[in-house]
Amino acid sequence: MKLRKPQRQTSKSIKVLVLAFIVLLSLIFSGTAFSLVVEKVYVGIKYSFRNYRTNGDVIFIDPFSRKMALYELSSKQILGFYNYIGNFVIAVYDLKDSYIVVDRTGPNLSRMALSGELISNAKFDRRIQSSLFDGDKIYVLLEGGTVYAFDKNLNQIFKKSFTGSPAYLFLWRGQLLATYLWNDNYDVEFLGEQPVKTGLTTPSILANDLLVDTRGGKVYNLATGKTTKLAAYISSAYYDKDTGQYYISSMSNSTVYVLKDDAVMNSFQVPYTPTQVSKIGNYIVVLSAPYNKVMVTTNGKDIMVLDTGDYPLEVFKIGASTTSFAVYCSDSGEVYYYYF
Repeated sequence: MKLRKPQRQTSKSIKVLVLAFIVLLSLIFSGTAFSLVVEKVYVGIKYSFRNYRTNGDVIFIDPFSRKMALYELSSKQILGFYNYIGNFVIAVYDLKDSYIVVDRTGPNLSRMALSGELISNAKFDRRIQSSLFDGDKIYVLLEGGTVYAFDKNLNQIFKKSFTGSPAYLFLWRGQLLATYLWNDNYDVEFLGEQPVKTGLTTPSILANDLLVDTRGGKVYNLATGKTTKLAAYISSAYYDKDTGQYYISSMSNSTVYVLKDDAVMNSFQVPYTPTQVSKIGNYIVVLSAPYNKVMVTTNGKDIMVLDTGDYPLEVFKIGASTTSFAVYCSDSGEVYYYYF
């Protein structure tokens, strides 16, 4: 594969593209006056449905226009911009001196220099279903169930197969784990072991130890083997390592559940359909993509509702700050910043 010569620019030549504004608001929240600063930055990439965070940088990928941007959250600068990176790219991993590009329909795995030139690649005979990068090895799952492992130079480490054709690939405590959707016989399989039936319909999210059945509304603890029933159409799950608590949002009843030790500790409803939940310091941040809203609360009772761009997709922490966060809005190609 020969990559087209990209147009790459540095932070010296690109500051923040177009539209930047600051709005100062005085809000009353839980009886206390808060000063809120909101900033909006246009990053030039829309429809980036999967974003990759490395050391404060975010890689935005538009698989339709085949563009990619490396964006620094703290400085609000685009560090690099590429006009062509592959046919239908579903993942890019930052090695700092190069990138690993996962092209689903190529189908291939490529190592790309910062200049955009091809260093090496690995081609496959079937489309790529999923991929993982653990900081050392790249794992690629193909349609049909074959899985490969490569080092950073794309030297093949192994080629193995799952029993069936799984939908998702995860890494749990150093073990490769695949999940199957709508399968009557089995839904979970560790590589090298027999597949098992845990009772999950669509295990699609892994948050620490919890495997989440998004359609069935259940979570299965891989460490304890226990299943907890919540509500159907789970959209997001977040693990807070500081407290050991899980935050899980359901679209069917607009509820966020707080779990710990396989028990529901608390739950609260939000005014708009929740599609993403995260935790920044003491703030629980909930996005509603269809309604373009950001909902913020510290106790699940007093909920601040904020406007944002079109189709808010993901929440990013800004450095070590516990009082600010950023939200990427996919359809408008913007990053909104909220400073409390």
